[in-house]
Amino acid sequence: MKIIQKLKIRNKEFSSHPITKDNRIKALSRYIIFNFVNRYKKNIKYKWVGKLVFYANKGDAGIVGNIYYGLYEFNESMFILHYLRESDLFLDVGANVGHYSLLASGIKNCNSIAIEPVPKAFNQLKELVKLNKLEDKVATQNIGISNMCSEMYFSTDKNTMNRIVSKNYKNSVKIPVKTLDFICEDMDVSILKIDVEGYEKFALEGGKILLSNKNLNIVIIEINFSNKFYGVKNEEVEEILLQNNFLPYEYDPIKRKISELNSYNKTQFNTIFIKDISLVKERIKTSAKIKVWNKLI
Repeated sequence: MKIIQKLKIRNKEFSSHPITKDNRIKALSRYIIFNFVNRYKKNIKYKWVGKLVFYANKGDAGIVGNIYYGLYEFNESMFILHYLRESDLFLDVGANVGHYSLLASGIKNCNSIAIEPVPKAFNQLKELVKLNKLEDKVATQNIGISNMCSEMYFSTDKNTMNRIVSKNYKNSVKIPVKTLDFICEDMDVSILKIDVEGYEKFALEGGKILLSNKNLNIVIIEINFSNKFYGVKNEEVEEILLQNNFLPYEYDPIKRKISELNSYNKTQFNTIFIKDISLVKERIKTSAKIKVWNKLI
């Protein structure tokens, strides 16, 4: 019964995703085949967008969704593919195993900085960068991000939801942490993608110079209630961005339509914050289509 329930949930998800909604049976088949085969064979290699490939095992939540959906976190992923240019610098904070950095550097050929504190995810990140021969495009750093340069403890038992914890947490590891301004000194970052499981407010506090840099036009950030763990409200995170002239938007990749929101996106975890909307519209309008499976988007 548990398996049937999982299949029903997946089928519902596939029915609403832009890539799989017209081929949900095929998506469901991929889901079933992967979970069956992975019991007996590990590190299965999959083709992805363009010439990108990745290894995946059950539990690799940061990348495995791409097997079923073709492109997970579809709206945000397509936004960076439509917006980025080769001359841009993409900063991926909380990169996990590299979904966004691989797209940015592997498809758009721009330079990326991928930051991931948890050793297991970081090692997988490095492997996927090497697998795709992107070592000269993606700089990886095994550190965390905070509002000061120090050391902190990170959980190791929560997969993509690993976060900063106390030193008394059983399954944790001590990792160096830096500020955004420290690692971005003398760098002109174009897009900042940040997903640090509720610690976003403190990470942004360490990026005052970065956020004020005229070259930083986009911040893609996860704002959900996980920040309650640190006593932070969603509005506090949003206010930092608003004070730096970033406004919240949502993106429809199929229509290539960018729409302003009244506040951070409450229908999904990630929100796209933009400083210069005219630049975004121009780039989206002139960007080449990207082939995701059999669809040109």
